[in-house]
Amino acid sequence: MLGIVFATRTEADPFLSKTFAVPLASHPFAVYQSGGTTHVPCITVISGMGKVAAAIAASYLVLAQKVSMLVNAGLCGRLVTDNRWPVGELFRIGTAIEGDCDRFGQAERGVPCDTGWFSGLKTARLVTNDRPVFDAAWRRRLAGFGDLADMEGAAVVRVARLYGISCAMVKGISDSADESGRQDVASHMAWVSRSIADVLVQEFSKHPGAKQP
Repeated sequence: MLGIVFATRTEADPFLSKTFAVPLASHPFAVYQSGGTTHVPCITVISGMGKVAAAIAASYLVLAQKVSMLVNAGLCGRLVTDNRWPVGELFRIGTAIEGDCDRFGQAERGVPCDTGWFSGLKTARLVTNDRPVFDAAWRRRLAGFGDLADMEGAAVVRVARLYGISCAMVKGISDSADESGRQDVASHMAWVSRSIADVLVQEFSKHPGAKQP
């Protein structure tokens, strides 16, 4: 059984709709069981934003829902200045790192993700922070650690590593992680989330082995 972590209901809605998801629980998280068009049964949780929320939700999927793999999906900001990476492009994540975590003067090490999934997408490095990156100076600093920024991914993959299961991620660029980022996220969230849902459904149909608990 796959467990999917989305930060917000808006990001999750297109996938829930495509997979005819039905509610399983409303506490401690909004949780949905998907079926229908997807060939792989999956449990989706809406974690809320931030690393702590994502870590708790991912642990809930492993411990309470007994999922055998985690998938984190959602929007991200672009840290690199390469214009060949436009808004709306999707990526699979190769490694995720906590960009705002300092270990006695040493940067956190990136945690590898499962890149056997979403092989049709380019691979990128993800930097996870507890606050959104809407500042050009902060973006330039974080660009030394990775290519894309979000608020949940590194926490989810760390939970997967703790419990000895794999974690794959797909992220869609919603903004350039600068001063116009808030407006860009609001403008692009819906259609980028639809693209993510399409990729998730297509990918899950290729992995019949993931049906096993």
